[in-house]
Amino acid sequence: MKCVSCGEELAEGTLLCPKCGRAVEEADVARQKAAAGQLTKKEFYKLSGVKNCRTSILSSAVVLYICGGATLLASVLLSDVLAASIIDGILLLLLGLWLQLGKSRVCAIITLVYGIFNLVIVMMQSGRLQGWWILAAGIWAVIHTFRFNSMWNKYRKEGIIPKDALER
Repeated sequence: MKCVSCGEELAEGTLLCPKCGRAVEEADVARQKAAAGQLTKKEFYKLSGVKNCRTSILSSAVVLYICGGATLLASVLLSDVLAASIIDGILLLLLGLWLQLGKSRVCAIITLVYGIFNLVIVMMQSGRLQGWWILAAGIWAVIHTFRFNSMWNKYRKEGIIPKDALER
């Protein structure tokens, strides 16, 4: 990697250029890796401009974990243990895991559809508005997985990191 100020060759992990003293920024490292075609999706995901997507995807996954855990706990504690409730809880936990680890648009869409389905079924059975957290997590996941993958695909297509992926 080279210093963007003076062109001095820098060792991996260098924080300051030994020649000119300029601080090596995350954006500089990312741009040079991108120019060489070496920026991985994992490194791209850690860029400062992607933080909003990163925290929103994680938040959606956490909501799914909480809903899944609460569903499993309720199905075990209640005297009528329904296999459907246990399956529902496990499904929510797996969707959360898939969303967190895969940043998958498919998972986000499945979560959204499942949230709509769950909300309608529960309203028809109980007459109350319950289960809307899953729907909210699905909406949030769809917005931010699509935003992240849009930036990633733009980078892969053009070879240049989009400005919004580098901005804080």
